[in-house]
Amino acid sequence: MNRILFLALIILTISCNDSKSTKIDITQKTDTISKTDLSSENPEFKIDSSKKVDIGYYDTYEKLPKLNFETITEKEFLSLEQKKYIQTLKPEQNKNFFYVQTALKKHKFKKYGDYGGAESWSEFAYFGYYPTSKLFAITENSASESLGFGQLFLLDSLNDYIYNIISFGDGSVELPIPSINNKYFVYFYNSVYEHKNSDIGVLKINDKSNPINYLSEYSSYKSEEFAIEKIIWKTDNIFFVKGYEEVYEKDEWIKKYKYYKTEFD
Repeated sequence: MNRILFLALIILTISCNDSKSTKIDITQKTDTISKTDLSSENPEFKIDSSKKVDIGYYDTYEKLPKLNFETITEKEFLSLEQKKYIQTLKPEQNKNFFYVQTALKKHKFKKYGDYGGAESWSEFAYFGYYPTSKLFAITENSASESLGFGQLFLLDSLNDYIYNIISFGDGSVELPIPSINNKYFVYFYNSVYEHKNSDIGVLKINDKSNPINYLSEYSSYKSEEFAIEKIIWKTDNIFFVKGYEEVYEKDEWIKKYKYYKTEFD
């Protein structure tokens, strides 16, 4: 999903001017993500820097245990049924904006629009709401100097904390998937330029009474054997992966699937 969106961003931004500009990204040290403010009464989304938490850095994962995988059969994978874990109803919208209501305020986000020959731009996309964790899933997609970037973050509907999940690449990671009893999130990123490479991150879900440490890095895996199409949890400590390798046969790219299992403490 995000891989297709990311490639579309690159194609779109190549047509923009080549003038140099500053990359717009949620990880910048600024309280304002979107620079345009069309209404002083209802400004675009702003971050309270004291409530912004960056998680998923590569250096942090390198210090933690790595996941181990073993192959399983397609039948084993299909024996699991993924339960619905996120609500995807569209939020309130008005022209080029959508709105997310938390317990503290209504946030205004600029969605995709016609940027013409703009040197740089930034827009947001809404992906849903985790009812158990009380988190909204949103991505920021931006362009600068004919390059596209993506970042996924989780907005807490109770306290407005932002959990910014650092990507393993330029595009945003896929939606985190909660474990059976909401003890962990697992997410992944497929390499845009390779045909069987991916990264996996596991976040531990902690007590929300300490929101800064609500999510923390737990384990990871870097694969050069498979990209990922789907992940399903079996228990809070076991999940299955539907992996694939893209191969070029008979004048077209096709996916050859394999299935994997990991278990961690």
